[in-house]
Amino acid sequence: MTQGRVLWYCDEIGYGFIHPDEGGGKILVPRRGIDGSGPRFLKNGAKVTYEAIGGKEGMEAQSVSMV
Repeated sequence: MTQGRVLWYCDEIGYGFIHPDEGGGKILVPRRGIDGSGPRFLKNGAKVTYEAIGGKEGMEAQSVSMV
């Protein structure tokens, strides 16, 4: 799993972006990519782990969970 920090996430629109720890560009985080059985949201600045996959508009994060 890759680690990074949440740049920002907006629950109202259902997506945000992660900045990978190893550098590079930001990665889109859609609500469906967040793990959990309860509410799916992320706090800005939170440390997360995720898997990066190719999406429609570039790289997307899936299996996102807070560290």
